[in-house]
Order: sequence, then structure tokens, then C-alpha cells
Amino acid sequence: SEVMSGELRRFEADGYGWDALHVGGQTTYLQFLSGNRFQWTLNIEDGKSSAWNHYPNAEGIIYHNSTLYFVAKVTRTLFILDLNDMTYTSERTGSSWVGQGAFNSQPDQIIESDLDKRKYIYFTEDGGNAPGVHVRDREGNYYTMVRGVPGGRYSGDETVGIAFSPDRRKFYFGFQDAGVLMEVTRNDGHAFN
Repeated sequence: SEVMSGELRRFEADGYGWDALHVGGQTTYLQFLSGNRFQWTLNIEDGKSSAWNHYPNAEGIIYHNSTLYFVAKVTRTLFILDLNDMTYTSERTGSSWVGQGAFNSQPDQIIESDLDKRKYIYFTEDGGNAPGVHVRDREGNYYTMVRGVPGGRYSGDETVGIAFSPDRRKFYFGFQDAGVLMEVTRNDGHAFN
């Protein structure tokens, strides 16, 4: 959502199966509380206020094992919500760099890569001098997987559409404004882990 106060909504369907979204349900909104706690509220205004104050311009979101991950572009923050304990943590994207690279601009889309085994989260990047694809490991370290040449053809563009081939030997992403899709393989022929 490009709206600063765009609340994060949760919809719980009343039904099951293929028609579950057509039989009704309840919509609630994420509200952050003190002490790194959160709740799902029926009050949309509380949801909007929480978004405005804590996670403006929320974008990419994934769920894995009772944990919800999403990013806020404006504050360049990754939020990690424990849905069992109703607590959350947050960290600035790119706050713990290992090796080369930098998360130069705003986090955008995110995907996970077999979080049970590898515990990697992949991020696209919106804007910046050299937009790229970045990775966060299970310890909270960030890496640059690939990026445009600083000041080059893709400067100010946005990386989009992260995907892996089924055998994980090919990695795909695109530069949105340029309309260019990239396929990346490893020189050693091994799978991306």
C-alpha cells in the first residue's frame, strides 16, 4: 500500500474450502501497544493510527510458523510479529551488514526461502542509486545478493518479482521501470541456499 496510514488488515473467514472468502467473516486491524505487544482490533481508526505511527507505507508481507513478517518503506523497518505470544520485534533493514553492499533505499517486496531449513528472507528495494535484492539470515545479518551498478542504468529504479526455479539453481528478479527481467545462476552450478 502506498498510503501512509494504510492499516494492516486480518480477515478471518467464516467458511472453509474453495468458497471460504464468499461466505462472510470478520476483519480486524493491527494495533501496536506498549511493551512490544500488539492486538487485532475491530476499530479501523486504531488500525490507521497504528500504521501512521509505526509502519507507514507497509509493503511486503509473509507468514511462516505463527510468525508474520512485513516491511515499512518509510521507516525502512522489518516487523516480526509472534502471533502466538502477541508480541513483536522490529529492526531497520540492513542494520547488520556482513560483507559488501548496503541497503541503499526502501525495502519493498519480501519472500521467504524455506525458513525451516535456511531461514532466509529476501527483499526487493525501491529506489536508490543501485537498487538490489538483499537477504536477511536467521541471525538477523543482512547481505546484498545482487544490485545495479551505482549511478548506472537502473539508478532510481525498483527491483521486483523475486523467484527461484524449482531446483533453486536459478534466481529471478526484475527492474520495474526498465522492464528488464534477470536470470541469475551460480558459477559453480550449485543451488542457491
